[in-house]
Amino acid sequence: MKLEYANPNEVGLNADVLTQMICELEERAELHSIVIMKDDKVVMDGSWAPYEKDVPQMMHSLSKTGTSLCVGIAVSEGKLSLDDKFCDYVREDLPENYDKILDQVTIYDLLTMQAGSAACANNVYFTALKSDWERTWLSEKRIAEDVGKAFHYDSGCSYTLSKIVSKVMGTTCINLLQERVFSKIGIDHVDWLYSPEGFNTGGWGMYLTARQIARLGQLFLHEGRWNGEQVVPADWIREMSRKRISKPGCEHKVLNGYGYYFHTGEKLYAAEGAFGQLLICFRELPVVIGITSGTNFEFVPDICQKYIYQALEKQDGDFGSDGTALAEKTESLHLPFASGESSSDGMEDRLFGRWFLLNRNPREIRKVRFDRESGHLIRIKFELADSTVKTAWAGYKRWVKNDLFTDYTKRLHCLSYAFSKNVLTVADCMINTSYREEYTFDFSGSIVSCGWKPNVTYLDGNDNSKRVFMESTVTYHER
Repeated sequence: MKLEYANPNEVGLNADVLTQMICELEERAELHSIVIMKDDKVVMDGSWAPYEKDVPQMMHSLSKTGTSLCVGIAVSEGKLSLDDKFCDYVREDLPENYDKILDQVTIYDLLTMQAGSAACANNVYFTALKSDWERTWLSEKRIAEDVGKAFHYDSGCSYTLSKIVSKVMGTTCINLLQERVFSKIGIDHVDWLYSPEGFNTGGWGMYLTARQIARLGQLFLHEGRWNGEQVVPADWIREMSRKRISKPGCEHKVLNGYGYYFHTGEKLYAAEGAFGQLLICFRELPVVIGITSGTNFEFVPDICQKYIYQALEKQDGDFGSDGTALAEKTESLHLPFASGESSSDGMEDRLFGRWFLLNRNPREIRKVRFDRESGHLIRIKFELADSTVKTAWAGYKRWVKNDLFTDYTKRLHCLSYAFSKNVLTVADCMINTSYREEYTFDFSGSIVSCGWKPNVTYLDGNDNSKRVFMESTVTYHER
């Protein structure tokens, strides 16, 4: 995927203001990569080490944009109508005692999150199911008076649309996008998760880089046209970003409305995914921003809007520096290593060369062993619940990339370590995902106490679940 690059000043953006924007974003959020484009030229392309520019990250709900594009293609070809009752396409999945208000829900209602959902069925809801995704979701109770009238975010709506599009178009959503959209705009390959029934998840599970996000944003800015070809109908692109309903509790944000799986505002529209995955398009400016993140901070679009307009205001030759500061900032982006020293007096014999049995934990690690190697490296062996044994290396004041799994959803782990008093900290950036985690092993007591601290998580919000995932370990005296 070739991109054209330019100095921000050359396209009318003050480089110093963009530097200020990046600094504020760093202070408020954990970004993993960012691409800023103006006039179809890249003016910033950076990633926070160890995250990499060309390693796709899970998009969470930003994936819904792909589903919306597929619906638009189906509608344009007369295979689907927004006024259709969606149940007519999934009759075989309807349970006997389904909520009859579902018979009134239209394709439009699914596309605008007005399906009367009483609970938000997200990826955690669905991935816990071994089969019958559609039937299980159709069994949920609805809020009858809210159908077609109130916004209730629910990824079940987009999974259902993915299934419906696949049925009427005769192919999966990812195949449709690859053939009709991605191949046309220079995106070679995109992964998207599937349900057990073989349909793309629709509401989450697509993997993109910030560069690919920005490239997709270009398509929206050009109203679906690319190199002289109308890839997606222009009227559908315009309809996607038009406000259909207000989002409750978002009156104070720049994105306070909702369209066809786009969050909408006066000056922006954006596709958003959990933990800060963003495709931001400006309505009156030829500017698009692609971002991957691991943050719960909700005001990244607000910060971007503020600084992009400030960067434009300082035109008329007042560009400040020549862009060197921004270039240097871009080259120095990195996330913090595990903090502490390379070793700890009195702890070496207790830690290295032993197996430690772990209590139940979200990563299903049964036991772990540490061995010191030359070059300030630690070798970590760990056994999973299925008895699989993996080996990884962690570096002191540097990230070591480990290719641990064949499954692309969790394949690459970058590790660093450090000691602080009697505590070993291992930081793990799972760079195919939003997740960065710290594992601590405290040897100060008679029992080794182990903890887990994620940057973001789908676990419930109580402090204990976020801070500690195993209260103790049992030491094997094996050598």
